[in-house]
Amino acid sequence: MKNIVFWLRFSVLNFFIVAILGVIMRYKIAYSLPIVDQKFMQEAHSHFAFYGWITQIIYVLIIRYLYGILPAETLKKYNILLIINAVAAYVMIPSFIYNGYFSVSIAASTAALLTSFAFFFFLLRDLRGMRDIVKPWFLAGLFFAVISSAGVFNLSYMMATENMNQTLYLASTYYYLHFQYNGFFIFCCIGFLLLSLKNIGAVITEKDNNLIFWLMFIGCVIGYGLSVLWMKIPLWILIVILLGTIAQTVSAFKLYQVVKENWGKVVQSFSALQRFVLMYVGFAFFMKILLQLGSNVPVLSQFAFGFRNVVIAYLHLILLMCVSIFLLNQILATNVFKMTKPVTTGLKLLLLGIFLNEAVLGLMGLFSTQYIAVPYAAEILLAVSLLMMFSLFYIWFSLKPKTV
Repeated sequence: MKNIVFWLRFSVLNFFIVAILGVIMRYKIAYSLPIVDQKFMQEAHSHFAFYGWITQIIYVLIIRYLYGILPAETLKKYNILLIINAVAAYVMIPSFIYNGYFSVSIAASTAALLTSFAFFFFLLRDLRGMRDIVKPWFLAGLFFAVISSAGVFNLSYMMATENMNQTLYLASTYYYLHFQYNGFFIFCCIGFLLLSLKNIGAVITEKDNNLIFWLMFIGCVIGYGLSVLWMKIPLWILIVILLGTIAQTVSAFKLYQVVKENWGKVVQSFSALQRFVLMYVGFAFFMKILLQLGSNVPVLSQFAFGFRNVVIAYLHLILLMCVSIFLLNQILATNVFKMTKPVTTGLKLLLLGIFLNEAVLGLMGLFSTQYIAVPYAAEILLAVSLLMMFSLFYIWFSLKPKTV
């Protein structure tokens, strides 16, 4: 991929922009910024995080994988989709900040969604007949990206007709978030993990891969039920949801075993920092699975949905500590950039910032159950978000391509 260096650096820049928007939101909470509408800023922040950062880098890394498989002529259309997605993502920032959901921001969001449809269709067609352990993971990830759009279209319809139903509004929002976070993002990340292991000679049998995949896939489809436990659901459906959660737990354990069995090869091929990042992300994924399993308990479920800080902490656990750090590490693991001291220092500071962010949000969630406010929480979170922003800028600024 001739322009891989550009797209990888561009993706890190986008992650930095996500951090800037986060800092503005945290500043407004801690102090005052009348010029900014917090709801509109939040929409700009979340949309750009999803499309400008995570979706964009997933596309880039999948295209990089395809360059070793498909002819260059076939891949031109994927590069066009990259450009369309990037333009749509950048239009989302000013349009959402200006007026939230209206014609321009909806058009940009729709363009990004349709791009995911096209990407999925092309990948499905171009990989037809090919056998590879990562193929089902990438296709499933993009499949979940496509079906998640039903939630967005339903929200758009309700807003356009001004026929708002609170239950349907929440159910649609959680539907979209679930199949993006737990579907698209997680499945593609597992695909990249298995690809990295395959590239260093780690072994996973087709039988094990299929078992891990289908348990995770079925669990993800059924797992949407965890997002709507606050609705009145019959007992038999609750039992099915529990079984789906158990399926994902077993799948995660089997995946952990695969990594453990091949840890010797990981030690030989990955640097100490890369191995630490893998354990850092693994811990976040383990916590996600544990919290998923625990949310089947009614008391814990009510706790999770009843306190906003708990929801925010959980979403950041997946989006930042698990998915974003993993994808950033994948960028550095492409071996196209020099792993200089500034890059590794920036990464270490970012890991610290994200951990502190999660720790503070987690404490706020726990204390909020007793209606106790954490002292100076807003100021601490602002300081932490500034640390993350500066560390990302440091990484981006320090990324220098290797000379051939």
